[in-house]
Amino acid sequence: MLRRLLYLILTAAASWLLLSCQAQAGSGISSAVPVLSIATSTRAAALKASPVSGSAITSTPDAVRTPTYTPAAPIEPACFETYFFPIAFMPDSQRILVRGETGVQIFDLEKLVQEQFIPAPTTLSQPAVALSPDGQELAWALEDHSIQWLRISDQQLLHTLTGHTGPITKLRFSPAGDRLISASHDGWVRAWDRDGVQVGEFQPGGGEVLGLGISPDGKLLATVPFDGPMRLWTLPDFEPAAELVARQGGNGGFDTSDAVFSPDGQYLAADLATGLFLWRVPDRKELLGGNPGINSMAMAFSPDGRYLAYVDIDQGNRIILVSPDGSQSIKTLEGNQAPVWELFFSPDSSLLVSTDGNEIRIWQVETGELRYIGKASCRGAG
Repeated sequence: MLRRLLYLILTAAASWLLLSCQAQAGSGISSAVPVLSIATSTRAAALKASPVSGSAITSTPDAVRTPTYTPAAPIEPACFETYFFPIAFMPDSQRILVRGETGVQIFDLEKLVQEQFIPAPTTLSQPAVALSPDGQELAWALEDHSIQWLRISDQQLLHTLTGHTGPITKLRFSPAGDRLISASHDGWVRAWDRDGVQVGEFQPGGGEVLGLGISPDGKLLATVPFDGPMRLWTLPDFEPAAELVARQGGNGGFDTSDAVFSPDGQYLAADLATGLFLWRVPDRKELLGGNPGINSMAMAFSPDGRYLAYVDIDQGNRIILVSPDGSQSIKTLEGNQAPVWELFFSPDSSLLVSTDGNEIRIWQVETGELRYIGKASCRGAG
């Protein structure tokens, strides 16, 4: 269609009326969803054919010289075959980790190919998987409540960590990558050093520990219990024990609940059983919350500090991007078919990932364009 419009521009002086009619009669375009590597070439061809950065110039009579612009046809998102539990981006913001039942997949979004699959020794029924900040190491929880710490490049097992007696709910590397923190249904939080030695443990209270959040400087730890308010702790070097700083409000959580700090450490958000909460860390002031609050199961701060993203289940599972303090609504992303329980940005803040257990959706943050859809099968898509 864009080629026809460009042709009209070049021949408008002689036969603008006739060609304009022909363009209107033949303006249909294919709506097939591109899959795998085909999608990349389709996207590139569409952008290359656009004469004015994705807009098309329509032909006008000589008497009317003001050009008009119509939006280019939306580019269909690329489909890729994967599992439904995205974990994190690699540091290059191009490759994404996705947990399957038998291991972890590293998928290259630019090439639309699986780069690597890291098999697990047993079924990964536990959701707890974590990537180190440098993208070199991986930790996951097994059915026997043990934790394996691996090097990704050669899949070498570095450590097997034992001590928990219940299912492990969360694993988090410290910002420096020198500690691994684990939380469990057994009610304990444990800290492990790079040698695989346990260097600290404590019981936050409130029963099972369902969520963890570590501040950017590694000095504060947030825990989400099964029952009662979220708790904030100081952990000097994560040893030997934690000191309670504050009880932040809310009332318990779910296994999907978590807590996240903003990149500058000024704000703390948590998705609790009673909804989304947001606090200012220095004075513990509650900025978002209440009972009932915003019905959300996932939230994330962008690494560049521009956005807090959360999913509003009561608003059709829309992803809402607001300022980090929650005071200003910036943009909305739509398309999730069910409640979203995982949400995270790429390290360069250009992409945002969500999953609802049916599909993985990846948006271009700046434009709001849906770039990729991860499915069990792309055959017959569209």
